[in-house]
Amino acid sequence: MDRNSIIAMVLIAIVIILLPYYQKLINGNQPPKKENVQQVENKEPEKEKPEIQTTDESPTSQTKEIESDIDTVKTVKKLNVPVIQDSTEELTEINTDKIHVVISNKGGGNLIQFVLLDYDEYDSTKVNMIDTSINNGLTLTFQNNNGDFIDLDNYLFKERKTGNPNIEPGRQFKIKYTITIDGNELTKTYIFYDDKYHFDLVVNFSNPGNMLLNRKYQIGWKNGLPSTEAYTADDYNYSQTYVYMAESLESYSISEPGKKETEVLSGSADWLAVRTKYFISSLIHVNADVSEGVYISGIGVKKPDYVQRLYDFGYNTQYSGSNDTLRVYIGPLDHSELSYYDNNLDELIMNNGWYERTFRFISLLILPVLEFLYKIIPNYGIVIIIFSILIKIIVHPLTKKSYSSMKEMQKIQPLMAEIKEKYKDDSQRMNKEMMNLYKQHGVNPMGGCLPMLLQMPLLIALFIVFRSTIELRGAMFIPGWITDLSRPDTLFTLPFSLPMYGNEFNLLPILMSLTMIFQSKMTMQDPKQKAMVYIMPVFMLLIFNRFPSGLNLYYTMFNLLTIIQQKFIGNSSDKNPKPDTEKKKKQYK
Repeated sequence: MDRNSIIAMVLIAIVIILLPYYQKLINGNQPPKKENVQQVENKEPEKEKPEIQTTDESPTSQTKEIESDIDTVKTVKKLNVPVIQDSTEELTEINTDKIHVVISNKGGGNLIQFVLLDYDEYDSTKVNMIDTSINNGLTLTFQNNNGDFIDLDNYLFKERKTGNPNIEPGRQFKIKYTITIDGNELTKTYIFYDDKYHFDLVVNFSNPGNMLLNRKYQIGWKNGLPSTEAYTADDYNYSQTYVYMAESLESYSISEPGKKETEVLSGSADWLAVRTKYFISSLIHVNADVSEGVYISGIGVKKPDYVQRLYDFGYNTQYSGSNDTLRVYIGPLDHSELSYYDNNLDELIMNNGWYERTFRFISLLILPVLEFLYKIIPNYGIVIIIFSILIKIIVHPLTKKSYSSMKEMQKIQPLMAEIKEKYKDDSQRMNKEMMNLYKQHGVNPMGGCLPMLLQMPLLIALFIVFRSTIELRGAMFIPGWITDLSRPDTLFTLPFSLPMYGNEFNLLPILMSLTMIFQSKMTMQDPKQKAMVYIMPVFMLLIFNRFPSGLNLYYTMFNLLTIIQQKFIGNSSDKNPKPDTEKKKKQYK
């Protein structure tokens, strides 16, 4: 088996593995753009309103219709008891260096906006983790002693603030929401911090025996997360829910669009989370009796170009008596951020699918190196180029061994042909003579293949890092060309779409394919395999065309360095004396 055949087999194996993910990625052409989320103006706090007695006839106690394709509206029993609530909706803005939050007294803290100030969407607006089109966010529900399911999303809680909502370094901001139902108070206190993506939620019932059936309530997250990326299909392909329980991470994903799937797990979970490609929302157990277990449900909404995956999840909580506390993290899948919590929440990084989990330990070794280089050279494009040189130096012994072995195999091709011709009717003798020939020339027939296979785990790990880590998201390399290393380097859009290729003209995949062609031509010996020189690079061009530019930049540089390396090794080997094949031929005639 010659070098080109080996390369073809390895590349075909990679293609077979990655093709399902690629098909999901290109399921459509250009996904529809989402409308910009309108900024909500801050309302000045008004004076405390007088207590207003409302019953089920109040419009605020009616069930809210969710403007979404997912049927997540639960049957809410109207309260036929006095409810003391506020008269108008109040919005409060909280600002730190990292987040801008708009929170409402409706529902006792419904999130209107949760903007991540360090991250932009594809249309240059800031990433907002709350989307009214899917009505996602926190939820607290319970059953009363009559067994009625109570959802307070539309009730106007009374609020009390402590501190400055424009949080200064080292400070906190608290906002307390209270509602009185038939003389019993429910209080939800939100605590925001100056330098974190999380906030704490503290829940108190003044008289749980009267309000809660068996002292139980549910607190969770509804309807997952909105897509924040230009390619919505790829973003939602990463969408899953996770539960960390008994030092084990379990993941749940929607398998069939249109069918609602539900899981109920018993036991105490450390945290629950839902993710997209680069962001997560997580509920973290701090101080509450969550031994009753967790619930997870989800549905896939079929769109023209993708499947929108929406999840509900939460804790089935036994009220402990006071100050039940959960921590809510809404932010990036960033290792430096998630490692702060010391609860294995960072296991979600590069942990999507079996292949990411398999090679994750190698990927986690690569990521700190990239981050270290970025501290020295604050341009991830240059970092990728330097990193590709370092990787090439590391794998040089393997590459040299592989290339030298293949060159030796090429030199003894005439002798091998003579043996095959002479013993074509005696396969046992032919194999024996072949082994003797290898031994005489010190050639290992697998010497060209094994070093390449040993590099495969590293190449796959690099593929994972460059394709899914948030560090490259929004990272510019060359202004006007490669402005985001997590997205293709699109120069222009074609007026038509080609099968598999799409309608975006990206330069880096073409350069990568050209380097593959040049590399193959340098080593091709058999004219019969000339077609393979072009077939595989073209096929890889179709596969990689819509992959992140950071990934294509790495493989292009790696191929260029391989060409230089092969040229260097080839010049060195040409100086060595070739085996006297003519003399050896005579013994087989």
